[in-house]
Amino acid sequence: MPTAAPSASGPKSSPHVTPRSRPLGPKTRVAVVGTGFIADFHLEILAATEAVEVVAVCDLDLVKAERAARRFGVAKAVKSVAELAALQVDVAHVLVPPALHVAVAKELLELGIGVFIEKPLALSSADARMLGELARAKHAPLAVNHNAVHHPAFAELLERVKNGEVGRVEHVRVCLSVPLRQLDAGDFSHWMFRAPRNIVFEQAPHPFAQLHALIGPVKGAQTTLLSSRELNPGQVFHDRWLVAAQSANASAEVYLAFGQSFTRSTIEVLGSDGEIEADLFHNLIASEAKTLWLDFWNSFLAGSKRGGDFKKSARRGLGFYLRQTLGLGRREDAFFAGMRGSIQAFHRALRAGERLPATAEDGAEVLDWCEATARGIASENAGQPKLEVGGAARPGEVVVIGGTGFIGQPTVQRLLDRGFPVTVIVRRTHSLPPTIARAAASGKLRLILGDLENAASLAEAFKGARCVVQLATGNGSSWEAVERAMVRGSRAIAEACAAHGVQRFVYVSSCAALYCGGDAGATIADDVPADPRPDARSLYARGKIAAEVALSKVAKEKGLKLVIVRPAVVLGPGTAMQHSGLGLWVRDNHCVGWGHGETPLPLIYVEDVAEALARTVAHSGDELDGKTLNLSANTGLCAREVVAEFVRATGRRLEFHPRSLAFSQTLEVGKWLVKKAGRRKDAAFPSWRDLKSRELRPTLTSNLAREVLGWKPVEDRERFLDLAVRSHGKPTS
Repeated sequence: MPTAAPSASGPKSSPHVTPRSRPLGPKTRVAVVGTGFIADFHLEILAATEAVEVVAVCDLDLVKAERAARRFGVAKAVKSVAELAALQVDVAHVLVPPALHVAVAKELLELGIGVFIEKPLALSSADARMLGELARAKHAPLAVNHNAVHHPAFAELLERVKNGEVGRVEHVRVCLSVPLRQLDAGDFSHWMFRAPRNIVFEQAPHPFAQLHALIGPVKGAQTTLLSSRELNPGQVFHDRWLVAAQSANASAEVYLAFGQSFTRSTIEVLGSDGEIEADLFHNLIASEAKTLWLDFWNSFLAGSKRGGDFKKSARRGLGFYLRQTLGLGRREDAFFAGMRGSIQAFHRALRAGERLPATAEDGAEVLDWCEATARGIASENAGQPKLEVGGAARPGEVVVIGGTGFIGQPTVQRLLDRGFPVTVIVRRTHSLPPTIARAAASGKLRLILGDLENAASLAEAFKGARCVVQLATGNGSSWEAVERAMVRGSRAIAEACAAHGVQRFVYVSSCAALYCGGDAGATIADDVPADPRPDARSLYARGKIAAEVALSKVAKEKGLKLVIVRPAVVLGPGTAMQHSGLGLWVRDNHCVGWGHGETPLPLIYVEDVAEALARTVAHSGDELDGKTLNLSANTGLCAREVVAEFVRATGRRLEFHPRSLAFSQTLEVGKWLVKKAGRRKDAAFPSWRDLKSRELRPTLTSNLAREVLGWKPVEDRERFLDLAVRSHGKPTS
């Protein structure tokens, strides 16, 4: 029988017996180190893994560790790796950012604690091999989470290749073309943007782990950069790469594209006797082999078989989804299934004393692929100068929380233009927006490190401040998360402002806090209170409503001068086109209207919001204290027209789908019934009130801003389109 490349199952250089410093008990005692996005997947899967007990969650931010521990029923939360030794931890899942992998893994291994680490194992193959040597010396297991190798479609492809279905593997072609939400949001502070080569180590370990499983270690590679962009001055990002590579027995072609609007993730294996390909995004697989028939019939059979294979895979995926939704089967979406396969394979092998599925040497050889791809690419960006943080408040200091965001940046600039000394709260000082970085470097802007969810870390910034503007939203996928960040966080900040004698606190809420479900001829004035039925609204709206109520209470009790500002649908360069005020974006190019999309919307240009906030800060009278201000312009534009202008400006194929609210509600009720049938605990009955409010039919007046502040937003239709909509078009040069 023909066989695949000798290395199809990966290199075998590590010992088959997993080293252990001490025997395992009835259950493997596990700690999770790091509580970022990926931690929830690990904790959920570990809770369902046989003979495993999670005994601790560890994070430098003890509050986050305690929160994760409570959510998943873990007994202990600690803030340092050193504390894990006393808990007799066998293995730690290391989920910290990539730049910390080596330091944290090394500390754990020195304690004799085994490590299962998120990809990449390290940021260099040399460091990966050093960790492997240390693990062997300490008799502690070390493995990396190459979950992409356990992706259902790839796992099937790999098994069929190993069984000789395509004969000898000669060439592998990979396409990874994906969006990056950080790019869309203009958040360039993530580690993957800090150096031009970082994106390879952040994203490419997935396809390279699959290539390594198929054709083994890389022998050489040539990289062509197809396009690049400058995110901030001196911060270069290469968004499209083409790699031609060789292993000992096969060749490979890899196309990497990041920040793309259309997702495509495929891997195709061409062998001496057939071909097999997996569509990893849709979890589909199809193949072709030689037949004995004449070419015309062979071609018909090939097309029929490929179509049949894809249909079979698609039906299987649909079946998984329906069974899961109805509560008749476990979760089988491709990413989760791949994570579960990788994590559980590691723990099975560990307990059985078998070779781990992705050893330190495997991880090092995947990093060899990354290094071969990134060779010659700059290891660091020119970046920004080192920026100082802290310092005493200056007379008249204005503190802005959320000053690096979409509305925050122009607000800070307008305050600086008026001569105010401004402080901006930031989580980190690298990769700041250019306007913020330049102002900080010049000394006009004071930077303070802080976190919206940790009000104590912000209190220092309020000492001596004249005014605080809170633009940071805080959000989440559950009411617990929204209430913690948006409501409790805002209340704690307001209390700190009162304690430090801040003269005015400006809270930027949203028109979502209002009930906007009235008739088209109705008006909603500035003094209209927030929706009295918050439980019937979306999490975001409910959070804004609760925050307004909580802040008003603090202001009354503490004597704090509070101004609440409610911007309407804010548009402009610097944010995604897919604004929820226009409709429900079921895909980034398909917008389902809140109704037929023909009602004029309360639109507002982002610079006009910034101007209103700057005028609110500068206003010396007390007419605004304790008041709420609507911010809306009367452009006469409806959702259909705005989407159509986005199409003309960008050349994108954006489609607006009008849909009556009654039909939308019927569909939502149908989804709810399916969830209830599946005994889903999170199945809340869809709110007609919230849906009706999203249509935004009434007119929002902005009389206070216009009359007291002399505010004049852009309302001319063509000028508004030029500034807020057409500005999204790509330059033609």
